[in-house]
Amino acid sequence: MRFIVYSIFIAFPLIWSIQAKAQSVNQATQMLNQVKENVLSEESWFFDFELEIFFPELDPEVIKGKLYQDGKKIRADLGDQILISDGETVWTYIRDFNEVQISNYEEGMEEMFLSPTSIVSIYESGEYSYQYSGTQEVDGRNLHLIEFKPSQPGPSEYVKINLFLDMANKIPYAVGISARNGTRYNLIINDHRRGANHPNGTFSFNESEFPGVEVEDLRF
Repeated sequence: MRFIVYSIFIAFPLIWSIQAKAQSVNQATQMLNQVKENVLSEESWFFDFELEIFFPELDPEVIKGKLYQDGKKIRADLGDQILISDGETVWTYIRDFNEVQISNYEEGMEEMFLSPTSIVSIYESGEYSYQYSGTQEVDGRNLHLIEFKPSQPGPSEYVKINLFLDMANKIPYAVGISARNGTRYNLIINDHRRGANHPNGTFSFNESEFPGVEVEDLRF
């Protein structure tokens, strides 16, 4: 009898922990679904953001950038680099060398742009387990934290991802990434515009705007 009672006391916290974990995952999934649905419901977006990169034993690097998106068309201005895609062709401009590399667009390449769509779709990849970890107030905003960790040890490049959601606007507000090599990335969205009107030429590379640019065509 003592053994049965003891077993119940041992099992109860375990069962409670499993149930709490399941509720946390369900809550995170509901929030991620809402944010993804909101982001995908509008093709045209503008985001002003700041990317902080912390290298082991080196000074941190801060990149202020702008991201323009219209469906599969996307442009990221990153200071020293400009990444542009019209959904068929990708231009990568490297300012230090005044060089542009041209390649064919491939499905899934939007992930290299760190677009909001790719950020909020992390949970569907199957590569990460995730859970809801409460709220934090940042700059007067009540943000909801979703924590991601690799589902399987070893192959993932990242060991932890913290995604902060602004549920009032149903958009990602910030993401913190810890890489396996010790590098950390913090991406913060300072401003956004839904249904943005992008000027003509936003999603193409105009060589005349870059005098003397060297063109390297990598298409086959």
